[in-house]
Formats: sequence, C-alpha cells, structure tokens
Amino acid sequence: MLINSQESQLMPFQYPWAWEEFKNLCKNHWLPQEISMASDIGQWKTPGLLTVDEKHLIRKILAFFANTDVLVGDNIVMSIYAHVTNPECRQYLCGQAFQESIHSWSYSHIVESLSMDQNEVFGEFKRVGVIKEKHDYQSQFMQGILNAGFSTKTHEGRELFLRNLCAYYLGMEGMQFYSAFVLLLNFKRRNLMSGTAEQLEYIVRDESLHCRFGTKLINQYVIENPECWTGRVKELVRENIHHVVELEDAFVNDCLPNGEVVGLNVAQFQTYIRYIADRRLESVGLEPLYGVEETPFPWMNEIMDIPKEKNFFETRVTEY
Repeated sequence: MLINSQESQLMPFQYPWAWEEFKNLCKNHWLPQEISMASDIGQWKTPGLLTVDEKHLIRKILAFFANTDVLVGDNIVMSIYAHVTNPECRQYLCGQAFQESIHSWSYSHIVESLSMDQNEVFGEFKRVGVIKEKHDYQSQFMQGILNAGFSTKTHEGRELFLRNLCAYYLGMEGMQFYSAFVLLLNFKRRNLMSGTAEQLEYIVRDESLHCRFGTKLINQYVIENPECWTGRVKELVRENIHHVVELEDAFVNDCLPNGEVVGLNVAQFQTYIRYIADRRLESVGLEPLYGVEETPFPWMNEIMDIPKEKNFFETRVTEY
C-alpha cells in the first residue's frame, strides 16, 4: 500500500515503477557551480546587449523561482513523505527533495553571479503581486495536512491528501514552471545567457521526471482509494488547474509588460499553458478543459526528452 503501511522492507518491490523512476532521477545528477556563468556575467554587464524589458523579464522569473522550489521541497518532506509509507516511493521522494534543494541553489547561484539585489529577488513572494498570489495559492494545499489532527486513516484525510498530490504534481510542478522555463530558455536560442539556460535545461528535465512520477503516484493512489476520486474531487482538480492557468496568464503579462519580448508574445503563452493544462488533466484520466492539441513551442519537448550527454569532467577543473 502507498499509505498507512508499516512495511519498511525495500525489496522485493511492491511498485517496481517507483524504483525505476528513482533510478532515472539519479541519472540527471548535476550541481550549479559545475556550469560556467562567465559569458552570462559579461552579457549582463554589457550596455545595450540586453534591453530593459529583457532584464525585467529575467529578474521576474528568478524572483518566482527563488522560493518556489523551497515550497515544493517543504511539501514533499512535510506533507507527502510523512504519509506515503511505501519504501521505494519514499526513496524517490528523498531524491526529489534533494533535487529541489539543488534547484534553489541554482537560482541563488544565478542571482549572485549577475550581482542582483538578493533582498529584492528573494523577497518578492512576500509582497503584493502575481508572484505572491502564485505562492499563496499553492501553499494553501499543504496547510490542512499539517494540522495536528490530520490523518489519512479517515476518508476526509485521504481525499485531502489526494487533492494535495494533484495540486503539486499537476498544478505546481506540472504547470507553474513551464512559462518561465520557455521565457528564459529562449535566450539561449539567440546565444544569450547560455549558463543560465544550461542550468534551466537540467531543471526542466528534473521537473519532467518529477511530474511523471507524480502522475503515476496519483493514478496508483486512485486505484487503492477509489472512493476518494469522486465527481466533486475531480471537478475541484479541474477548477484548480483552471485557476493555475489564470495565474500563469497574469504572470506572463507581468513578465512581458509590453506584450512581447525576444520574439515571444503573450498569445503564444496563453496557448502553451492551456496545452500543458490539458495534458496534465489527461494524464490522470480527466477530460481536457481547453482542447489545445499542439504546442507553440515544440523545441521545449526536445529539451525535456533529450538525455543528458554532457560530461562535466571535460568542462571543469576538479580539485580533490
């Protein structure tokens, strides 16, 4: 069982898919300081190379990322790991929590490298604005599970836990990162901010693996707790996804105050986030909301699907 089990024996596996996902997770191991930021620093400091709008965009995205993975990591450790008792699933969750810490390190490494104001970037989620709205909306799904009286041994508890899984693996990791990923990775397509983009490429692949594991976890949970997957819960999940889409529209508008930047426009992102939303809903057997079948950014699929080939030991000096 995924929950409410006292079994601590790892093998033989009850869920071989979870162990395979854990091994896949380990293949994408990397550390931020292994990626050179020298060209990014030079480009950031070169007058006129990046426009005011482009620098605004980069700051906004880093302000969103700076604390988002902290929130995801907190939910994994404090909410999900505490109640998913299966050993091989817990192995994966440990690995995922570690990767979320690496992502937070990566964003701080970029902020430091570009000599940005740390208080401004890391504190934006506390101020009024769309980044605070995104943070506050997502954090609510963890609060009920952290209550002292919460238990997955009650129907209400199991249902709340399922909603948390859907909110984080579908709405948070499955959707709220992707507009920002596209915006930053597009700089590399113009030979700009290549160090920042390279770190984002690794993070994109991590998050794709997290979302895939989360989808399998949700589907297995539903198999074992079908009484929780009611029409009301399904509709709540769809409503949450719809609200995340609205938040992403607002976030992109905030990042692109003039409607477009580096060859990308708001309309493309509206299509993209709806394409992602439909895929997330379908992954757990729910009907899509928007009917968007094609992505305006097919090159993002290539980044998520191409296996890591770079050998860090060929590109950096290692001291022992």
